[in-house]
Amino acid sequence: MVTPRRFLALLLFLGLGLAQGLVLPFEGPQGFRLAQAFAQGLKAPPPTLLALLLPDPPWRGGYDLAGGLYTRAGARLAQAATGAEWVLLGKGEEKGLRLFLARRDGVKEGLFPTPNLAWLWLQGEGLAPKFSPLPHPTLSEEELRALAQGENPDPLHQSALDLREGRGAGLLQGLLPERLLLLWQGKLPPAYQAFALLSQGKREEALKLAETLREGDVLEKAAAELVFRALEDPRWKESARVLAQAFPELPLAWEEVSFAAFSEGKGEEARDALLRALRLRPDHWLYWTNLGWAYYLTGDLPRAILASKRAVELLPNATAYYNLGLFKAIYGDFLGAKAFYQRALRLDEGEDFPEALKDLEGRTEPLALFFRAYVSERAGLPAKALYQAFLETHPRHPLAQAAKRALGQKEERPLLEVKKLSLIPGDLEARPFHAGEAVFPEVRLVGDPYLPRKELETLLYREGTLVAQEKKPLGFPPLTSALEEVAPAVTLPEPGRYALEVRYGEAQVVIPLPVGPESLARKLYALGLEVRDLDGTLLLNPKEALGAEGDRLLLERTLEALRQAAPLATGSRFTNPLTQGPYAGKSVQDLLKNPAPEMVQAFFRAVLEAPELLAENDVVNALVAWLLQGQ
Repeated sequence: MVTPRRFLALLLFLGLGLAQGLVLPFEGPQGFRLAQAFAQGLKAPPPTLLALLLPDPPWRGGYDLAGGLYTRAGARLAQAATGAEWVLLGKGEEKGLRLFLARRDGVKEGLFPTPNLAWLWLQGEGLAPKFSPLPHPTLSEEELRALAQGENPDPLHQSALDLREGRGAGLLQGLLPERLLLLWQGKLPPAYQAFALLSQGKREEALKLAETLREGDVLEKAAAELVFRALEDPRWKESARVLAQAFPELPLAWEEVSFAAFSEGKGEEARDALLRALRLRPDHWLYWTNLGWAYYLTGDLPRAILASKRAVELLPNATAYYNLGLFKAIYGDFLGAKAFYQRALRLDEGEDFPEALKDLEGRTEPLALFFRAYVSERAGLPAKALYQAFLETHPRHPLAQAAKRALGQKEERPLLEVKKLSLIPGDLEARPFHAGEAVFPEVRLVGDPYLPRKELETLLYREGTLVAQEKKPLGFPPLTSALEEVAPAVTLPEPGRYALEVRYGEAQVVIPLPVGPESLARKLYALGLEVRDLDGTLLLNPKEALGAEGDRLLLERTLEALRQAAPLATGSRFTNPLTQGPYAGKSVQDLLKNPAPEMVQAFFRAVLEAPELLAENDVVNALVAWLLQGQ
């Protein structure tokens, strides 16, 4: 089983660049001070500006998805994102200072025992002036970190803060790359546009743009690949391989190649791609997890076990433990397989066990058959037929008694309790209900020893006739024995006497449900609309809105609020007669002085059709605006 990368979603970005080049803050105890020294010598903008403005790549996970900013891949992505001619990054290590110098045509990397030797290297690269010393910055590390966080900014850093807020480039104009300034001003580069379209659901536009990005730089090619795969466009496999060949320093590219290979059943290619990715990112748990599966596909079970164990050392995860359980089952190691499957089941949040069961389906080893039933039982799926199949195939196996015990367990129907009926999930008990309202049953389910996986259903009957039915499957982790859930809602069509039934498998609860005429107060409440006076005072609290007197209290208190506001309506718009509509000939002031209940009711019915009429407004101003529509 392979752990997929769950990545895509839109991020907002930050950004910076320079007409000639950029020095980013270095990683390490004196990182800002050391970066400032290099920036001064290279006549680059202060790295503290980049701390405020460096853009993330447009995909969720940013630089982390690509292995981190302070890597060869991170440096190259930063150069592409900022549009700078070159970008310099550094990080302190035990053996010295490691620098990454990214240009449009690639990345160079060096590890230097001292910063002065790193400075000589940059002279050889043609960036630093020959025979010049490495400058010493005047500001302390603490002062530079404060500037990087936007504290006590000087005019230059204030311009960066203004740019982040969309108030123009200020002093940064001409100092930073054009691409970067345009990005902060809302004119997104194509790679960012593609993800913006994706987040808006514009699939065809995003795909069309991704097609053009395939011919671009590392940022654009990576964006094209991720868009193709997110939209399940078949070109994603070819795009992944092109990306890896063009930018072999990008571990994400080799990860994508491995996914393409897995989807085509090419275990050797997946293995080789993951080994390339691990050379770039040796401690990434996901690569080790998937490498274990790649070894399994190639028939190398010992290395599959070693890789999977390394994965869980780095980060315990259900997929690697499920894989280890399978590998041990194939070897016939019952205790090992059981231990790994138990760990997997405890970590599984309800997403991984279906793939683990699918992996077991094609195996004929005795333990594989047994653990298919074992995992199914603990995930709440039917398991008795699987245990029976194991017994029929291996009646003399040492685990036959365990299978018989599982078969001998009495199947208890799950316990179903309806805790309350609400208008809004998680809200107050809302009985008695009224016509036009949705009923949300909130339930508690208990299974022994594990909750079976069934559909949760809500049914509405009137005089024995089914008038509404809704259902939904439940997702929950394995080993679940109790769960609180909201059953799907049904809508009450009209006043009358109903019966509400909630089902979960064989368990059911039937509740008599008398339904009264529609209630304006309750409908407003269900929409999340609050009716407030001019001073913001709530005219109805939740219990009043849901109570039997809700409509009367709403009407009375709204009428009083309008009367109280009438003396304030002195402008000509309020004192001149309305020219059209049902209240033509009367002024707003007149209507507020002597408000008719029918007018207020008509207003609230209009709000139900167009909630924006009330929204965050007080009821007085909202009603006045409604009266003045079209005048």
